Amino acid sequence: MKRNSTTKSPAPPVTAPTLLQRLFEPVDVASIALFRALFGFLMLWHVLQYIVEGWMETSYLAPVFQFKYPGFGWVERAEPGTMKLIFWVMAAAALLIGLGLAYRAACAVFFLGHSYVLLLDTAQYQNHLYLICLVAFLMIFIPAHRAFSLDALLRPKLRSDTVPAWCLWLLRVQLGIPYFYGGLAKINADWLLRAQPMRLWLREGTEGGLRLPFLREAWGAYAISWGGMLFDLLVIPALLWRRTRIPALVLAVLFHLTNSGLFEIGIFPWLMLAAMGLYLAPDWPRRAGLVGRKRRQEPGTAPAASAAAARRGIVTALLAAWLAVQLLVPFRHLLYPGNVDWTEEGHRFSWRMKLRDKRGDVRFMFVDPRSGESFLLSDLDAAVTQRQHRMMEHDPEMMRQLAVYLAGKLRQGGLGDVQIRVITSISFNGRRKQPMIDPEADLSRVSPDSRDWIEPLRP
Repeated sequence: MKRNSTTKSPAPPVTAPTLLQRLFEPVDVASIALFRALFGFLMLWHVLQYIVEGWMETSYLAPVFQFKYPGFGWVERAEPGTMKLIFWVMAAAALLIGLGLAYRAACAVFFLGHSYVLLLDTAQYQNHLYLICLVAFLMIFIPAHRAFSLDALLRPKLRSDTVPAWCLWLLRVQLGIPYFYGGLAKINADWLLRAQPMRLWLREGTEGGLRLPFLREAWGAYAISWGGMLFDLLVIPALLWRRTRIPALVLAVLFHLTNSGLFEIGIFPWLMLAAMGLYLAPDWPRRAGLVGRKRRQEPGTAPAASAAAARRGIVTALLAAWLAVQLLVPFRHLLYPGNVDWTEEGHRFSWRMKLRDKRGDVRFMFVDPRSGESFLLSDLDAAVTQRQHRMMEHDPEMMRQLAVYLAGKLRQGGLGDVQIRVITSISFNGRRKQPMIDPEADLSRVSPDSRDWIEPLRP
């Protein structure tokens, strides 16, 4: 009798998942759900400040003239009643985001409303307003309402304890980009070798009113300048590494609270503090008791593997395209000649924060080409608000736009073929004053594509 022998086939080798496979592995939704709630309620507070404090009127209704972003000149201000309605709708949408009710629609409405308001006037631009638009847009596609939301309570089939890992990493990268590019921009001679403009601001007293004795000392300005640069570059890696996570978290809290005390930067410190939880373990809100426990997964509730696999290529391509734009746009200033902090070309949407101080005199002159006589246009308050005027002193393009507007008004008044020249004397980061604009250039007629009329920054 022969004994039957069976040979076992070798087990297939175990391979580590690729990076793309890891993007679609399930991770706990808890930290994303908590961030959604915090984001929604912070945005509610943010919008209500504009309504209650009167910022909506002073920023968007009071100005006679509004400065335009290149390519967005077609964005016009609505009637006062409509503008107020837009802000109230944004407030309602923010509340719904926080509650997780009609979540995706609320995110879309909030994104459209906030983007519209952002594009109305370059004088109102702030980096955190741009960041809010980006985050609101991404939240449309991230299923942050699968837990800790009214949507999940009212629609049990929607509930899930996990989301694909790309949802978490997309938010981590997007909220980490301002830190990285903010730190990268600080690697320059003014910031590191001269501690400017921080030294100038601390000596005079900062906007936020925080008063500490060492802030007026030179070494204090250098400590804040170098510390700010190192913090921006290292805080996200330190939060992601388990061994340095707790010290980095404590440092981040102190950093943002100090920033809030030093500068008037609105909702920004609180938004970034709310985002800190995204860099911890995804399930930390459950372990902390902030989000409910995981429920038992019922059979059939997981999405079909074939359907998920069919969408992975599209999702991966869209993620790559989005991140490519976010990573490349901040470098666009390299395409323009001159110092970006002087010319302002490529400054916005690039996370170049607190890098320049410009102050001095900007005078608009009306020149009659027939007689050669020139007259000072002193009543600019009739056209621009104090904030608009202050922001215009930073930006040659804003001066050009105002010159075009003033020339048009003068021609309508019957003054014929007038010229508008701008006489400038600007101090940049504590340097001696120098002209920013060619005083012989008619700014009402120069080409917006040419920058020959901008004087270069002197060494």
